[in-house]
Amino acid sequence: MLSKIFNKLRNSLAVYHFSTSFKEVGFCVKILDLLWKENLIRGYTKKNGLITVLLRYYDGSPICCSLTVVSKPRDRLYLSSLDLCRLSQDFGVLIVSTPKGIMTAESAIREGDGGEILGYAS
Repeated sequence: MLSKIFNKLRNSLAVYHFSTSFKEVGFCVKILDLLWKENLIRGYTKKNGLITVLLRYYDGSPICCSLTVVSKPRDRLYLSSLDLCRLSQDFGVLIVSTPKGIMTAESAIREGDGGEILGYAS
């Protein structure tokens, strides 16, 4: 499901759409909250099971130029908090699924948790 969300956002950013819409999925709101807190999207609205995401641009180019899914159902990637410290400088915003919920790598490091790397955005 995360790959469908990222593909929809990536395709909309590639053709400079103002917004994009898709059906609401269980954890997509948490992912969109993380992207909003990191200023990669302008916001989103939920209405009748449909989510509309407002995309963010700066000087005519998209702010979020890379959305990539890292863990896949057959190839899951789990990292400890120490490994997250080493990786967090190399990527943009790492999205991590921890026992305390879905959060960014910086939040997971502050909490002292490791987990599954879902994807990254930059």
